[in-house]
Amino acid sequence: MIKRYDPLTVELTESEKPGNPPARSAVLYTADGQKHGVWEAEPGVHNGYQGQETVVILQGRATVTVESGQTVEVGQGDLFICQPGEKMTWTVHEKIRKVFVINQ
Repeated sequence: MIKRYDPLTVELTESEKPGNPPARSAVLYTADGQKHGVWEAEPGVHNGYQGQETVVILQGRATVTVESGQTVEVGQGDLFICQPGEKMTWTVHEKIRKVFVINQ
């Protein structure tokens, strides 16, 4: 089976993390410890996200910092991978939307 999605228009639902600015997401596929979907977040600091995650930024801009201290600036078109066990903090500068694959 193949399903096609437009990641810029797929319908998202509110995903609440206490203390974080508004964010929305849609999980499009989940099986065998993997979760695939789309996440969108408003500007501000978003805490409590854990790798292992592969991300493609569709729009917006953010600084992602992991517990080990490494920081990366990401924007439209960027692809990055967060290693297992790393906890990420997203400082969103412009409303951001990403496609993600999380391995749990």
